[in-house]
This record gives sequence, C-alpha cells and structure tokens, in this order.
Amino acid sequence: MHLVLPALTFRMPSGAIDRQVTADYARRAAGTWAHRFILSGTTTGGHQASEAERAAVAELWAETIGVERLTACCWTTADITNATAAGAVPMVVLRDLASDREALNLFASLPRPSYLFSHPEFSPTTLTPQLAAAAQTAGILPAAAKVSKVPTDTIAALRTATGPDFTLWDGTARHIAESLTAGANGIVTAPLSHIPDPFPTDNVTKIQAAIDTVQHHLDTHHGREARTAALFAMAMPGTGHAR
Repeated sequence: MHLVLPALTFRMPSGAIDRQVTADYARRAAGTWAHRFILSGTTTGGHQASEAERAAVAELWAETIGVERLTACCWTTADITNATAAGAVPMVVLRDLASDREALNLFASLPRPSYLFSHPEFSPTTLTPQLAAAAQTAGILPAAAKVSKVPTDTIAALRTATGPDFTLWDGTARHIAESLTAGANGIVTAPLSHIPDPFPTDNVTKIQAAIDTVQHHLDTHHGREARTAALFAMAMPGTGHAR
C-alpha cells in the first residue's frame, strides 16, 4: 500500500519560509516508510503561496532528502517547469477546466512522468472514469493521480478505465481498506503530515487507527485554516511555528 503525505512548509513570523525547520522536518519525514511527499499542496496552503515560494520548497526538499519520493503540486504552468527543474515529479492540479477536451489538451502537454490532482473545489471538470478512458485511448494518460471527494465505486471505475499500470491514490483516508479493495494503490492523508512518533507501521488496521485518532482531533477545529494550524502545532509542539 502506498502512503502519500502532504508535506508541511514552516514559516517564520515574518512569513518567509523557515528553511532550517522545514529541512529538519523533511529529514524526519524521510525517516518514515511513506511512499511519497506532496509539496505545496492545499494542506500547507501551497495554492496561496507564490510561484517563487513553491519553487523554493521543491529545491529545499530536493537538496535535503533527494528527489526519489517527491512530487510537487503545480498550480500554474511555471510551477510545472520549476518542479521539473528541481527533479520533483509535477502533480498538476486540474484547475478551472471547462470541458474534458480542455483536460485532454492539458494531459497531452504535460512532461513525462506527471501526476494529476483532481478535486472539485478547483475545477468543474475532474478526472472521471470517462475522461480517464479517453486519455488512456489517446495515449496521454499521466502516470498517476490523487482523486478527492469520490466514492469507492468511482475508484473502482477509474481503475477499470486506467488499467493496472496507472497509480491511483484516494484523497480520502477514512476507509483505507475499502479504497484498496476498490482498486486504489494507496491513500493521501494529511492527518499523518505532522509525522507522529512512533510512526504507524505498514499495516492497514494500524494506519487507519492512527489516522482516525488524529482526524477526530482535527474535526474539533472548524475550517481548513484551523485544522492546518492544529497540524503545525502537533508537528512543532511548544514553538512559535504553529499557524
């Protein structure tokens, strides 16, 4: 099972990226068995950062732990160029796409390998089984995708449409076993982004229990900002970096 973690980016009171704390965190994350880390995703407010900041995050992680486990969330065309230059696989957000045709044109333009991030918050056109099948037929389906806000029957349909070589990550981690049974290769989970110690072992039951415990705590906070602040507080207890 793939465990993919949205990485946290720490900032100083001035708002600038805290390179030392972020590098220390990256090394701690690299010490886990997690399959990949998503840089500049929604969990850490990557969509609100500047292109230069997102590029700096990719470069910092690459310098600190290497690039083998990195994917950089790309919100703009420049982000794709910057992620590729840093050696991180670009995870391209489906953003403001008006039709499947626009999505297919995007897929055809992407470097190889590339991943997709599909979430209805950012585009009315998402990675549906129909779109995935069309991309597969055209030979332009990217290597992987994180899909959010989809039921497990859609996961199953996506697996059928994409075939066995496509890597499919469920953005929901509230029912890991069901997601895997439906055809997901793994899950993306923010509740483990603070890198708990001890880190759960590679066992679905234990991972689910660890996620559920943290998720219950996060659910007591209202709104994305509050939940993100709680994650930072758990990652850096007793410091001024939680926000």
